[in-house]
Amino acid sequence: MEKFLLVNVPTVLLALLAFGVAVGLAIGGLLLVRRSVALSTLERHNDVAGFIIAVIGVLYAVLLAFVVVISWQNFDNASQLATSEAELVTGLYRDASAFQPQTAVIRRDLKTYAHSVVDDEFPAMSRHQREDRRADSALDTVWNDYRAFTPQNQTQEAFYADSIKRLNDLQGHREDRVEAAGSTLPGQLWWVLLAGGVITIGFTYFFGVRSLGAQTLMVSALAGMISLTLFLILSLDLPFSGDLAVRPSAMRHAITEFQHYENS
Repeated sequence: MEKFLLVNVPTVLLALLAFGVAVGLAIGGLLLVRRSVALSTLERHNDVAGFIIAVIGVLYAVLLAFVVVISWQNFDNASQLATSEAELVTGLYRDASAFQPQTAVIRRDLKTYAHSVVDDEFPAMSRHQREDRRADSALDTVWNDYRAFTPQNQTQEAFYADSIKRLNDLQGHREDRVEAAGSTLPGQLWWVLLAGGVITIGFTYFFGVRSLGAQTLMVSALAGMISLTLFLILSLDLPFSGDLAVRPSAMRHAITEFQHYENS
């Protein structure tokens, strides 16, 4: 369900739906309670209900804050992986000038890999949260280029050793990026977050507020804030899917940078 929503529903519409459904259900529950229970009965419970909701509210707020921080850290880490991968490709492309007469071949295949990441793999990660075989094949070709090259002097040996290290780092960053594309919060945690929101909002019904309009406004604000926070967690949970996803802008910039090294 999470993947379906992020891939197929625009972010703005998803946020409005989450907000509207949460507020609507919260107001419906409040009106049902106020019709079923006398105001005088609710007023007698204000002190006890206030103490309990304070404890529940703090626990739920801490849980929400923790999940938001973790989700943001994972999203930021995915963005850094994509940026670092592009920087490695740029460095390999630049240093390929040391590997004559294989320079043109290595650069051609690095460029093919970069384009495959942008055109094939990022869309695959967005829609299906997995790698693309064309990018996988393009990276294997780059590996074969380096395996086929034999350094002829100390300068080439130094550049070759450094390039192999960078190529290994590139392989690792790509694997981490693909893994991050499909990494989500456990389903059990989502149930806890949803149940915690329902319980927190439900406890506000036990307060006897003489102005129904004021209580409705307060309940709506609480439900709306919780729904938007859950929407934020959902949007960050799959870092390469949805309208807020990490884009291949760093790799596109790397492709642009290739032109500066063409004649080197």
